[in-house]
Amino acid sequence: MARIRLIEIVNFRGIKELTWAPSAGINCLIGPGDSCKSSILDAIDLCLGARRNLQITDADFFNLDVTQPISISCTIGALTDRLKNIEAYGLYVRNFIVETAQLEDEPEAAGETVLAVNLSVDSDLEPVWTLISKRAADAGLVRNLVWADRQAIAPTRIGAFADGNLAWRRGSVLNKLSEEKADISAELVKAAREARVGFGDRAGAQLGATLAVVKDTADELGIQVLT
Repeated sequence: MARIRLIEIVNFRGIKELTWAPSAGINCLIGPGDSCKSSILDAIDLCLGARRNLQITDADFFNLDVTQPISISCTIGALTDRLKNIEAYGLYVRNFIVETAQLEDEPEAAGETVLAVNLSVDSDLEPVWTLISKRAADAGLVRNLVWADRQAIAPTRIGAFADGNLAWRRGSVLNKLSEEKADISAELVKAAREARVGFGDRAGAQLGATLAVVKDTADELGIQVLT
């Protein structure tokens, strides 16, 4: 599973400039209200989320100053072989030194091979996602992760509505933990059919008065009701 090694945020909401290298394991953001804890999480989600469109407003710019572009960069480590594929991302893989939290443009054996994704937004409010690489920039090349890879690294926030992410549904945390997938669609459809049949057998006793009104109304309108 990919890991965030470095986060760099510039001119986003209440954050003028932030550079943070998360520690290994669980990281906690602690502080009073309005100290930009949620803004940091939102920045990560906006930069790495698997989305084709993004709603940005003037309020997302630091001090509402749209002349200073928003820039959010996330450096990703613990890459899969697919993300380290030389043919796909050879010019974009970089080197990260964990001890010093330093990025180098050329991958080296002494560090970790990483990819850096940047989201930038100018005054036109159009988001642009790109992979960061001086080598590619010098060659006049610009690209982002392919859609399948963006989906693979996209973060998931549990938040206040944990039930959605702790259920077997598309895009949930449980579905991202492994390649194993539960084939529950057919079972859910079967259960729903059995529930409808079971309730139908008891509906007459439980909803007799209501069904009688429906039948009488249908008879008056000349509509045949099958019982």
